[in-house]
Amino acid sequence: MVGALCFAVAGCLALGVGISNSRFLDTINREIAPEGTPAFERVLMTFHRCSTWKYFDAKRLASPAQQWIGRLEHASPLHVSARTALTGGVDQGGPCGATSRSMIVLLRRAGIPARKAILYASDDRAVHTVVEVQIDGEWRVFDPTYGWYWVRPRDGAIATAEDLGRDPALLAQILERHPSYSVDEYRYDRVHHLRWDKIAGLDAVRRLLVRAGQDGFVRRLQTPRIYERPAFLSASIFWTLGALQLLGSWFASRGLGRAPQRPRRDWAGQRSATF
Repeated sequence: MVGALCFAVAGCLALGVGISNSRFLDTINREIAPEGTPAFERVLMTFHRCSTWKYFDAKRLASPAQQWIGRLEHASPLHVSARTALTGGVDQGGPCGATSRSMIVLLRRAGIPARKAILYASDDRAVHTVVEVQIDGEWRVFDPTYGWYWVRPRDGAIATAEDLGRDPALLAQILERHPSYSVDEYRYDRVHHLRWDKIAGLDAVRRLLVRAGQDGFVRRLQTPRIYERPAFLSASIFWTLGALQLLGSWFASRGLGRAPQRPRRDWAGQRSATF
């Protein structure tokens, strides 16, 4: 019972952090562009805001509580939250996940459809993350880690992953500013929207589905929206653990789930009665 109560309290605290982060993100959106700004202009302004990133330093965070949360996020195997990335900085190991998350969350808070696109190399490794934003019915690619997006020569519109996968010359334009951009490894013809190797065993499921001819289904699956909001995800996990703890206690109190015990025979009493 005490464990369930602790999980419930932790879930409430995480929920409070999530609500606070939402208000903070709304404030950032108002700073980026006033309400009523056309969607395309907001996308570009948000992209530029998220492209000016730095590596994580807890000293940039305003309060001791935020510093503690930021350090906890930075130490976890997951990417830091959008709030931490926008204030304290992004992960040391791989900034692409945090910069993409920041842009996605800000755009979604502004009502603009955005999603994560994970690039897989030819050897089936997830190697880079970018953002796709729905503009005029197409999912256009932005790479906030490198501060770059591609423009199609035929119409001057921002390119899609399909455009980049079909046109190596268009993809190679980024090398003019970023010579280290791995155009051979970052395969835009191998885009997924779910990072399958984040959870143990899930990548094996992906491989089985691909072998079964379900590659299109695998590519269409998207990262759950709650994953981009770690505080809300943590609250859900804590409450689930608390509910499981209560359920386990309820079963234990009724003796359910235990093997029935056979009554012990009183052999001594039986022998006395015999003689």
